[in-house]
Amino acid sequence: MNIDSAYLYYIWQKLAFQIVHKTTLWALLVFFATAGAAWHLANLLDKHNAREREAKLARKTALGYTISALVLWLFSFIMS
Repeated sequence: MNIDSAYLYYIWQKLAFQIVHKTTLWALLVFFATAGAAWHLANLLDKHNAREREAKLARKTALGYTISALVLWLFSFIMS
């Protein structure tokens, strides 16, 4: 299967258009709210000494959502 570079450019244009036009303030708020909830969960689990592993996972999840929201916002800002 030979993929033409023009086809890849077309796919990139469609993907960039969809990301820019689908990344709204509400989507970013959902990402940040989920990150905040995960961070709060990590703080609650941290109070219980037996839940250290779950707290670390909740912090990683919060960090992942925050980074994803920032990347989407930055990409949307640059490409629009």
